[in-house]
Amino acid sequence: MTSIPRYNFPPRTEITLARRPVIFVGRTEDGYEVMDSENGAISIVPYSTFVEMLRLPGSAINTTPSTTGSRLETRLGGFKAWQALPSRHRENGEIRLALCRAMVEWRSKLRTDAGDPRLQLSGRGLDKPEAKEFIAEHASVALGMKIRTSPRAGGRSDAFILYKGRTLKELFQQFEALEPNESPVAALMPRHHLKGDRREKIAHRVRVLMTEAWEKKGIDLRKPSVANVFSFLETRLCDENAQRARNDLEPLQAPSLGTLKNHIKLFLTPTELLIGQTGRQHTRNKRGRGSTDHRALLIGELVEIDECKLSLVISAKEAGVWETLAENEKVSLEKLDQYIKDRFWILVMIDVASRMPLAWVISETPSAESTLALLRMATRDKTLEKKLYGCSGEPASAVGLMHVKNDNGPGLRNTTAIGAMMQLGSTNTIGRTFEATDKSYVERLFGTLQGQVLQVLPGYTGSGPGDLPGYDALANGVITKEQLYGIVTRYFIDEYPSTRHYGADMFGRRPREVYEFINRTRGQIAPVDPNQRRLSLGWKENVTPTDEGVRVFGGIWFNSDEFQASRDGHKGKIQVFVDPDDLNFATAVIPGVQSSIELQLQTTAFADMTLPGVLNLMAEMRREDPAATEFHQDQVMHCRKDRYDLTNALEVEHNLPRSYATIEECRVKARAVFAGARVVSAPGLSGTTRPGSVTQLGVTEGLFELGGESAPEQASDQAHLLEEPGSIYLGSGRTDGGVVSGVPKTSKPTARKRNSIPASDLKLGRPENLKGFE
Repeated sequence: MTSIPRYNFPPRTEITLARRPVIFVGRTEDGYEVMDSENGAISIVPYSTFVEMLRLPGSAINTTPSTTGSRLETRLGGFKAWQALPSRHRENGEIRLALCRAMVEWRSKLRTDAGDPRLQLSGRGLDKPEAKEFIAEHASVALGMKIRTSPRAGGRSDAFILYKGRTLKELFQQFEALEPNESPVAALMPRHHLKGDRREKIAHRVRVLMTEAWEKKGIDLRKPSVANVFSFLETRLCDENAQRARNDLEPLQAPSLGTLKNHIKLFLTPTELLIGQTGRQHTRNKRGRGSTDHRALLIGELVEIDECKLSLVISAKEAGVWETLAENEKVSLEKLDQYIKDRFWILVMIDVASRMPLAWVISETPSAESTLALLRMATRDKTLEKKLYGCSGEPASAVGLMHVKNDNGPGLRNTTAIGAMMQLGSTNTIGRTFEATDKSYVERLFGTLQGQVLQVLPGYTGSGPGDLPGYDALANGVITKEQLYGIVTRYFIDEYPSTRHYGADMFGRRPREVYEFINRTRGQIAPVDPNQRRLSLGWKENVTPTDEGVRVFGGIWFNSDEFQASRDGHKGKIQVFVDPDDLNFATAVIPGVQSSIELQLQTTAFADMTLPGVLNLMAEMRREDPAATEFHQDQVMHCRKDRYDLTNALEVEHNLPRSYATIEECRVKARAVFAGARVVSAPGLSGTTRPGSVTQLGVTEGLFELGGESAPEQASDQAHLLEEPGSIYLGSGRTDGGVVSGVPKTSKPTARKRNSIPASDLKLGRPENLKGFE
């Protein structure tokens, strides 16, 4: 069983229980008897309840007796603790205490030497040189500072000069009269600050006018100066003195600027005055408290993004601006300056748990594309930057983003950036305008970057307008965008993670050490799936698939076996998503196919390269000297001309017909063909057959059978047929099956007697009406 403590308090001890001031009266069997300080009501507080109430915030016990407590408070000028006094007063109190303790040692030494335990110190004895040397030496050792017995001969010394013997005797008497629970420093502290004439020197009416001047002209959001308030006060004093002169009163004197400035401090604290002159938001950012809580425990659990315009003028000639200018513009600008100068923006993402920079991007203007590039860099490996810029440290690894904080910047608060973060599964929080505490970690990082890196670079513009009046930032802006990005990259990988950090929950540890500790103990947020990352943050191309795969950005091919099997039977374009920072893989989305398909890079020469790097490489390979271009063009044209001349010569020499027609020849032929002529097909003649039908098998109209056993009868019948106008005999001889050409297949010949017609008469006659055959 736990015993409940029962405390003994001196009578009239002031105790604050749950922010309620009471005075201890006595102890009873049931608890403490206390009296309310406000209404004098007496009540009993049980012992167990008293112990629990002491644990609550706002509880306090003043064990100093009221007889000495009020005396010391009056002596200190209203201060309840001597530690609240100015440093000069505290130092004097500590020196006096050290002198009194040294005098105790000196008295003990004198009693021992004289053999008199009742020997007391005197002012004349303390003024002797040996006594002063002893006291000064022992006090110097106790304080850690030099105390001299007399001033130095010539010059100025900051050392403390020991008092005379009479003053030392008075201090020692005060020291011996102290109560057991009384603070010796507070009792011995001098009250020199209370010396002088403390009477009011400013007339009451002047004080009233000073208050009126501050209320009407001083507490204003336009932030007027003390001189503006003083001008208004002089005007009011002028009117007041005119009225006083009419009543035979003495004029009022205007106070000094210092008096007017200190007058407002009697009514408003510096924070309250700042609110009246700058507003609530600025005061909260300037003087408001921050947070010392641990905001995140895992790497990637909470990250902050912000964008800031660099206080640095850099060269934009190699940043893509120069190539957009015409030739005459380039010549004109080069006459004015060697480079085009501009100020760029930087976007930074920092991990709150470890303070490690996760991503950084330099952009011409804040935009959604720059924010997507920042998100891509945070969620991927940064070994490429480490090798490219020769860094020796280890950058932060690829990590997932659980909670992202940003502000109202144009590049951060847009549908593209917020939609991409939602697709990544991140929670997005938009900070308030002009509230620095919402993103205090990344805001502080910008100040560190400017103070340690940008301020020492050529082209630094300063923190604000007119900050560097003697420095021409535009003339010294020679650093290019690529050089600046290399400097910032080396700072965020090598320098900043290895610097001691004294922010909240860092305790002087380095960000890299905290990063390794969290990674080892609590871990990181899992990275985003590569295909989902490309779908959310990658660049999209609508292309038509072929047997070779898909070609994006003019000449980069991707393909895979799964893709070839899925695209079979699909017609039309598909969507391909490419990570511009990593071309090893791409993601294809085919309409009608449920899942996305991962594609592999087919051009191995582009492996581990970025898309801008590949495009720059191809542009560099195609770029050539204009003189070389003209030389090769002339050579090609000369070769073609020789070939055409040789062909024309051969055609003329061998009188070869032309294989082509000229435009004029085609026009003449067209007029001749279509000049009123009409093509009509001729009708078939009776008793004849069409060309090409003589040798056909089967029954055909207009064919006659000749030869065989009944040849005479057949011939006579055929002769009879030939006597008819328009008939013609078409050949002889068998074709097949005993059928002879010349006999109509559709009719049988008439039976006649043999040899009734002489064979000599079986001749073909000349057809009549030859015009019908034309």
